[in-house]
Amino acid sequence: MHRVVRRDHLLFRAMAVDKDVKVEADAGSDVALDTLSVYSIRMLCADMVEKASSGHLGAPFGCAPLANALWSKIMKFSPQKRWMNRDRFVLSAGHASALQYSMLYLIGQDLGGPYEVSMEDLKQFRAAGSSTPGHPEFRMTSGIETTTGPLGQGFANGVGMAIAEAHLSARFNREGYPLFDHYTYILAGDGCLMEGISQEASSLAGHLKLHKLIVFYDDNNITIDGTCDLAFSEDVGAKYAAYKWNVIKVDDADSCDSAVFERAVNEAKSQTEKPTIICLKTTIGCGAGKGIEGTHKAHGGKFATIEELRKKWLSPHGLRQSGNSTDGKVASMLLGDLKGEAMVAPKFYIPPTVLKRFRDAGLRGDKMAGDWEAMVKKYCEAFRATEPELIADLQGRMEGKYLTDSWQVAVSDYLHTEMSAADAGLATMHNNIEVGEPDAKKRKVDSKFKHKAGRVYASEALKIFVEHNPSCIGGSADVASSVGAHFPAVQGHFLPACYSAKVPGAGYQGRYIHFGVREHACVGILNGISSYGFLIPYSALFTIFFQYALPAIRMASISKFPVLFIGTHDSIDVGEDGPTHQPVEVLPQLRAMPNLLVIRPANVEEMVGAFEVYAEEFSGPRSLWGKRYVDPKPLKRRPVFLMTSRGELGLPYKCNTGIKGLDGLKKGAYVIHDCFDENGEAYLSPNAAKVRPLPDIVLIGSGQEVALVMKTKEILLQCWRKLSTDMQASFKDFPAMVIPPPAAPLKVRVVSMPCWELFDEQDQEYQDSVLLSNYDDILRIYVEKAATKNTGHDKYAHLSILMPSYGLSGKAADVEKKLEFTPEYIASKVWARWADRGRRLPMAGDEADQGYSTWVSRMTRRVGSH
Repeated sequence: MHRVVRRDHLLFRAMAVDKDVKVEADAGSDVALDTLSVYSIRMLCADMVEKASSGHLGAPFGCAPLANALWSKIMKFSPQKRWMNRDRFVLSAGHASALQYSMLYLIGQDLGGPYEVSMEDLKQFRAAGSSTPGHPEFRMTSGIETTTGPLGQGFANGVGMAIAEAHLSARFNREGYPLFDHYTYILAGDGCLMEGISQEASSLAGHLKLHKLIVFYDDNNITIDGTCDLAFSEDVGAKYAAYKWNVIKVDDADSCDSAVFERAVNEAKSQTEKPTIICLKTTIGCGAGKGIEGTHKAHGGKFATIEELRKKWLSPHGLRQSGNSTDGKVASMLLGDLKGEAMVAPKFYIPPTVLKRFRDAGLRGDKMAGDWEAMVKKYCEAFRATEPELIADLQGRMEGKYLTDSWQVAVSDYLHTEMSAADAGLATMHNNIEVGEPDAKKRKVDSKFKHKAGRVYASEALKIFVEHNPSCIGGSADVASSVGAHFPAVQGHFLPACYSAKVPGAGYQGRYIHFGVREHACVGILNGISSYGFLIPYSALFTIFFQYALPAIRMASISKFPVLFIGTHDSIDVGEDGPTHQPVEVLPQLRAMPNLLVIRPANVEEMVGAFEVYAEEFSGPRSLWGKRYVDPKPLKRRPVFLMTSRGELGLPYKCNTGIKGLDGLKKGAYVIHDCFDENGEAYLSPNAAKVRPLPDIVLIGSGQEVALVMKTKEILLQCWRKLSTDMQASFKDFPAMVIPPPAAPLKVRVVSMPCWELFDEQDQEYQDSVLLSNYDDILRIYVEKAATKNTGHDKYAHLSILMPSYGLSGKAADVEKKLEFTPEYIASKVWARWADRGRRLPMAGDEADQGYSTWVSRMTRRVGSH
């Protein structure tokens, strides 16, 4: 291994707030201070875990030398300014959180800056509601770049950060102005490298030549169950070399000498073609004593040897007992701090010399941040005249404005065009349908009119969003042509420049990422891009394939990363691909995730509304009704999952309420077709004032099922009219005095409910006005073919007509008929239930009402079932 000295590295080491401060020349003193720092870090972590009676010490002890080198010599950061050109550090092995919290305290200024971890915070490690939780959480702890814990997630996040840096440097950097020029560092363990998401992300990172990505592999050969060779015996270095990574091995990674790690990092930085993995041969629980260090017992929990270690490492007398010359120098340094040879440092003690070391590193970073801000100002002045759009884009993003003004105009024009076509092509369904009225096809203004597929509407809206917002970047896991997620003329291709000869538009300035068939890594990488800032990430996949990425979607929800997920092919209308591709259970899985907005539009209006809701995540915090979230910090942003169809998406008739889908979607649910006509009948109240009638039945749906229940309504009205006419005809020979008056017409309301979460955030008055939940005698039925039973529909309806099973392979229309999801089947079920309600009045002695239950299709067998 050789050392390559780089100018930026020397600059970082030499830079200080006071120009007269000089780099220490005594290498022995450097190593002694390194050693005291490592001992102090280990004991600080040990005190945190001991006080909490919970946590992990194996990795913090083993990686304390690396942490000392990173935060005192290698990384650039500012405790006071979270500036964009800082180095990113991701603790993929999130169980080692005590180590990261300790470093954030050491380099920070207690309170007031981005790294505001105080000593009191360390003492509250793992306590309920503290800012130092068991695993690092974005937004929970200042200085944490991303939420980690489930192994491998942080690895993928770090790849996303490296992609963000490469893209922004390609877009904004100009000669003499390296605005984006930093490294992403990941600390990963054996467990991280066993996870599939890490391998997906590693493969892509090597393909993309992300040379500013450096992974430290904590190779301690231990997992919870024992030594790694029980399940993990591959040659990691060879594997990563095959991934086209630069591989560096450090065999003396237990050394406290920071120069060991500096040399490795400098070698990684000496090339510009590959990401680097630095394999650190460490000892888990290093220094904890026999029976602990190097064994699986060191992984979690507090060590029984802590007080012995305190006397050994943080006492001048104990240090001299080792007979090691470096420990002797450490004893002399500590003696000046403790003022006594026999004294032992108390718990949560950091020697002043150690604290000064890290605080000085922070001051150097503060100056770097200030110099960067000054460079940005000069940059804007230099290029404002020649590249005004570029400068406006940069300044907008720095001010938190990620969206342009033009996209809203463009999407409004698009919606106007689509709605004009729909208005011209659709007729009105009246509530007073007469027997013998021409059938539905003849009543349409344009019998040939068809709505576009839901995935097409989503693609067209996405294209407008991407084209008018240069901050938008994303991709698809190899199904872009099917879901409509790639627009090469607008986005280009995020690929190394060496691909430009065969892929026009290839380069890091491209905004479409070819993820390949790597769904889990795709979403994990987008989370990292979101964490990085300045960018709006999205991904579009078949809905079913997002199941491969559910853990990463969950991490986005925990972290409140505003990522846009577009899931197409959302139900059984996928057709011939069969149940393996029909995501009947994905919708409830997603709805169960807190902080995630799940939107299933019913037409193009709602589709555009969904994009506007997502855009609001970047235009300021949403005003949530009530205080429903147990969260120490406000909910400012959140991910959005937009679920849409393979087949035609739109209403069979015009909406009769005058409520625009854009406004209705933002409420989560709204009346899309009511039980009275705008110019039709209205009942008279006793004081002769006109009042709107209440419905007998409320049919609720989302997505394609809104059209389904609207057609169901038409059948119900026709059936009721025919029944009423036949009943009247049966009395034609009776005396007039005994002929009953005509029955009041059946009144049916149709509700579109595209987003449960947004609807739940509305006040009770609005919710009752839509669903009429405050009326017990109004039957409410929810219809959804992209869900399974017992998944929360009872919040909104008495009964639900849902998927009873997985789907079938066949043409979409045949599958829907087989599974009883046609207007005729739905109408028969609703009619049967309505007739059953009215057939019998409660009598004395009847059993108590047992409550409503979920009602699914009665089909229990199908051809070929077994």
